[in-house]
Amino acid sequence: MDRYIYYRVPTDQALVLQQGVQGLQQRVFDLCGVPSALKRRPGVQDGCHTWMEVYRGLTPEFEACLRQCEQESGLAVLIRGARHVDDFLDATEWSNEA
Repeated sequence: MDRYIYYRVPTDQALVLQQGVQGLQQRVFDLCGVPSALKRRPGVQDGCHTWMEVYRGLTPEFEACLRQCEQESGLAVLIRGARHVDDFLDATEWSNEA
């Protein structure tokens, strides 16, 4: 299963957010071995960029690990509005579901 987390951050905080999330994602990888990516939607809306964190191949310890790393990062103060979290299964995973 993969996790997609997206949210909006003011454009003037782009570098702070990028560096902070890259550090957070490295920490998640170091602690629980889950690889990740950071993406940004092109363009600006209401002075904000939309950012997306992607985590691939979630492990049993991922949830607690991510929560800990998010709290340690302090990045939540940069987010404007809702933070959206969606999990998706690979086709090979869902095709085996009942």
